[in-house]
Amino acid sequence: MNIHFTLSLFALIILSGCSKDNSVQNALTYTVSKHQFETVVEAKGHLVAANEVIITAPASTRGPQTLAWLMPEYTQVKKGDVIARFDGDQMRRQSQKNTNRAALTAQDLTQKSGEIDKDKALLKHDIVLVKEEKQFAEDYSIEDERIRSKLDILESQQNVEFLNAKHDYYDWQTGRFAQSAAGELMLLKMQENQYKQKLEMLNTNLSQLEIVAPHDGLLTHNTNWRGEKPRAGETLWPGQKIAALPDVSKMQLVLYVSEREAIDLAPGQPLQFQLIALPKQQFNGELIEVSPFPKSIKRGDPQKYYELKATINQQTAALRPGLKLTARILVTPLTERLIVPKQSVFTEQNAHYVYAEKSGEFIKTTVTLGKHNLSHVEILDGLATNDVISLIDIKDI
Repeated sequence: MNIHFTLSLFALIILSGCSKDNSVQNALTYTVSKHQFETVVEAKGHLVAANEVIITAPASTRGPQTLAWLMPEYTQVKKGDVIARFDGDQMRRQSQKNTNRAALTAQDLTQKSGEIDKDKALLKHDIVLVKEEKQFAEDYSIEDERIRSKLDILESQQNVEFLNAKHDYYDWQTGRFAQSAAGELMLLKMQENQYKQKLEMLNTNLSQLEIVAPHDGLLTHNTNWRGEKPRAGETLWPGQKIAALPDVSKMQLVLYVSEREAIDLAPGQPLQFQLIALPKQQFNGELIEVSPFPKSIKRGDPQKYYELKATINQQTAALRPGLKLTARILVTPLTERLIVPKQSVFTEQNAHYVYAEKSGEFIKTTVTLGKHNLSHVEILDGLATNDVISLIDIKDI
């Protein structure tokens, strides 16, 4: 027990006696020098066609449609081949329903026209009869008191006035009947036209249940944000992309780089890539597009990636849409530069600094940084060859 206590006390005395000058011996150091330096960014991705014709669900329909059949992916199709077929049972039922309604409306229209013609003929007959009675009463009206009594003469005059009033009433009723009949016929014709328009639209949609290939090509299926491809029985909205006919004569790359590893990526940088299916064959290309911000590419994965696009220097028959690949993007060519490990550089208030050894002590020294990769960074100003710097923060010693 006393031996352990003595050793612990001795160690405590030694540690307490360490001065600031001993920091140099205790710190991990690195001697600054020039080395061969390059920045290469690893990426994964797949091949896509630079140009393609998009195949979508019919956009003229109202509401979703059910995909009944879709040609297998990577099938070589010819112009006019049926690529996809949608279920039209519901539209056929609606078409039959509208056909029946249109027929009933046409029957109602014919019946109403007959009734109107009949009522119009009866009204016309009544007008002719009243006119004849009126004319007869006027022609044979005798107002001579020597022949007829005053009472008969007065009754005859009242009869003529009644017939005049009755004739005027029939004229008014004729005008009113014409307006009413025209309104009823117009309403029935509007209903008939409405059913005909719906029927025409349904027939047009039925004619578009089959999607045919606009030209020869290799069929590829669309992938949604969950990584799923369309399948039979799936409900699709009008205009939703389901497949594509790419132009395989000109392919390009779609690459994904981890947010943490995306260092100084820019269009114009060269790259090399290998197909996973052909690991021994190497291809060359060039970046043409870098997404402005990273995004998640897999459901449930919080890791974000930058999406890149690249051209291929030489097109070959081995390049097909959907093939997986790995790529190496040359961001900074191999050159000799003054570099230090990234862990030796610290940042404070947007200024970069290192701890450089001066006369047996580590002095906080501001530096200017240049190119960097995952492990090292270039020093443009602040250090020289053979300078010794600390790999750890002196404040932590």
